[in-house]
Amino acid sequence: MNLPRKDNNGISYLSYSQLSLFKKDKGDYYDRYILDKPFEGNEYTEFGSKVGEALEHDDYSAFEPAEQSVLMQCVRLDEFEREVRLNYPEHGFYVLGYIDTNRADLSHIIDYKTGGEGKEAQYTSGHYSQLHIYALALRQETGITPSKAQVNFIRRAGNPQLGETLKVANEAPQLFDIDISMQELRRVYWDTLATARKIEQFYLKYRNDKKNI
Repeated sequence: MNLPRKDNNGISYLSYSQLSLFKKDKGDYYDRYILDKPFEGNEYTEFGSKVGEALEHDDYSAFEPAEQSVLMQCVRLDEFEREVRLNYPEHGFYVLGYIDTNRADLSHIIDYKTGGEGKEAQYTSGHYSQLHIYALALRQETGITPSKAQVNFIRRAGNPQLGETLKVANEAPQLFDIDISMQELRRVYWDTLATARKIEQFYLKYRNDKKNI
């Protein structure tokens, strides 16, 4: 499969970010992954990275005491940032990802998310498939299918548009169970392949249009 991103061996790959952005906004996908426009972070992405780093290293010194007490309530498992690949060898691509935290026996995986009021709904709507992809990758790599997958959601407070600094809200982190039953894993597996094919068509159309200019 011919996709915009290729590794050092020339093999096409995707990430969950690519898959979700393509579904959400093809214009933004075109700019970022086909035109290769630099990714411009903002206060929200920087805040999410700051929280993720703190949780990974168990170091909350960059936060105020009230924020620290909230972050310390988040669930930390045995391993952090485990690289996984869901391979589609017969189609010549894979999906690359990093599990935020997992048990050593791979029975439990967690993805950390931050968001403002109401943002947690996207992880309970049935459209979120990041942990499904990670569970499929682990099953493929090790033969072990996690029995539990959760989103650990941290509420943020503050509005940069009003000159306010983003902070961890004074609210206990929420845990959302994600359905990673075999039925759901199969659905996500085939949906990911279907989306990859659409991305390939989108990319090749751009390349052909460019050649004809």
